[in-house]
Amino acid sequence: MTKQTSPLLSRRGALALTAGAVAMLAFPTFSLAKDLVSKTNKGVAIKGYDTTAYFKTGAFGKGSKKSVVEWKGAKWQFATAEEAALFEANPTAFAPQFGGFCTRAMSFGSVVNSNPKVWRIYENKLYLFAAPKGGKFFDKGQDKMIKKAQANWDLKS
Repeated sequence: MTKQTSPLLSRRGALALTAGAVAMLAFPTFSLAKDLVSKTNKGVAIKGYDTTAYFKTGAFGKGSKKSVVEWKGAKWQFATAEEAALFEANPTAFAPQFGGFCTRAMSFGSVVNSNPKVWRIYENKLYLFAAPKGGKFFDKGQDKMIKKAQANWDLKS
């Protein structure tokens, strides 16, 4: 005589349900994607690069642990207290689009960390990419890539 069990009552079923519940609690969904920021395991946004430097000097530059602004659940580092104050006064003017994640990847619906050394400013907004290839594709059609990335970003929120 064989014993019949419901998949939900079996040991495997129970383990699968438990694992699923734990995953839902441990790994946040992207329902708050607009507040999602690319950050290190220490909570530092965009690997510690100063977002104001892109606009002020036209180059990327590392921030300092001495000049930090907390915004959207991340620590944003700046070269000086003046840059930190500038960001704090208007973070959306300086923060990278799509939470600092790769713009090209976002245009495909993927959330991929960026390399802050690969960037573009377009229409006074900062866009970051995971690799130089992303920036090159962006240069060939900024508006199209931004539109796709924005649509995917909005779906995640």
